[in-house]
Amino acid sequence: MAVDYHAISEVSSAGYGLPQATTDIVSNTDRRDVSEILDLFTASETPFIERIGWGPDSSAQRIEWLYENLGPGFIALSAAVTSGGGAAFVVASADGLGSDAAIAQIQTGTVLYVHDAVNNIHTQLLVSTITNGSSSGSVGFEVMSTALGTATVDLAATNKLYVLGAAANEGSLPRTGPWRARAIASNSFTILREDVQITGSERATDFYAIGKEDQHQIKMRMLELTRAREKQALLAAYNGVRSSTMASNMNGALGFLFGQSGSNINKSTTSLTETAVNDVVASCWEHGATNLTWFSSLTQARKFTQWDVNRIRMEPRDTRGGGHVAHYMTEAGVEMEIVALKFFPVNIAFCLDTSMIRMRAKTGRKGIMEKLGKMGDFERWQIISEFTMEMRKYNQGIHGLFTALS
Repeated sequence: MAVDYHAISEVSSAGYGLPQATTDIVSNTDRRDVSEILDLFTASETPFIERIGWGPDSSAQRIEWLYENLGPGFIALSAAVTSGGGAAFVVASADGLGSDAAIAQIQTGTVLYVHDAVNNIHTQLLVSTITNGSSSGSVGFEVMSTALGTATVDLAATNKLYVLGAAANEGSLPRTGPWRARAIASNSFTILREDVQITGSERATDFYAIGKEDQHQIKMRMLELTRAREKQALLAAYNGVRSSTMASNMNGALGFLFGQSGSNINKSTTSLTETAVNDVVASCWEHGATNLTWFSSLTQARKFTQWDVNRIRMEPRDTRGGGHVAHYMTEAGVEMEIVALKFFPVNIAFCLDTSMIRMRAKTGRKGIMEKLGKMGDFERWQIISEFTMEMRKYNQGIHGLFTALS
């Protein structure tokens, strides 16, 4: 149905003729109103790298650091032990230590405390012999008569035997110290590259909002590289030695922690709970973490607000509603900063001691931009960043990880 004030042709019925209208403008002959501000979306924040910072440059092909693990102060059994005394047991792997490293925590004369929770029995054992002093050897012991009583040993393989030290009598002679073997941790370098190619004609053309196309494209590629560097530091995993057919990929936080085990690594929890967070933090705290930061998607980070609104600290005179948790006081007494990451996998959450992590750049190659030689009527730029990450104590339990959240 024709409506007279919608149809230009209706005015002709009054004998006035048709007016010239915008529908008659020849395409591209009118002056356009184009804003000089580009409406650009770019999630380029790097909260993780901002918190860990950069260490000194390296001119090596890979970075390495030494670590030495005294052990957690307990040993675990490889099988159940039932005996009145004078028996032997084999030390199992525990807390990220191989059995040979775990057994290095004890020597002849070491006193061990163990609690049999099933029978509510408290016992102290005296290590009498260590055969071979390695993972293939057994530990002989005697049940000590103490204020706890002389109890029959009835221990499951899950029992932990806590090391109380080696008590010595007066006038004792020196013996070989229980030294620990140092080991080397390492990480490879990753090279990120972005390229810009602009023809001579396009470079000489002025554009709305951006001015010059070459400057705009260089800026965008630098933002893209910065964003990729952040994701590498968080999620990358080592893929092998660099070769002529394969570029090297460094270990990021996920690559370092995924192969670890212990209460600080949670690969089963799907729905994040306050209890699960505190369990992981407690394990990190027991291993020496004091400066923890939580990194996850907003889906997981916002749950800290939902658990107990009454505990959210607000200004008394603040009339605004809502709540947001930026720092969370854990049950271990560690105040943990909560950092939400944009467009981050919802299944992954990190609980990291940022004081033990730092980025390392290849000497002179943290971030470089070079204009390449001309090969025709166009100009080329390359933007390069070669870097790696040093993550100390990744295998000593001070960093936490969730991998299966939903």
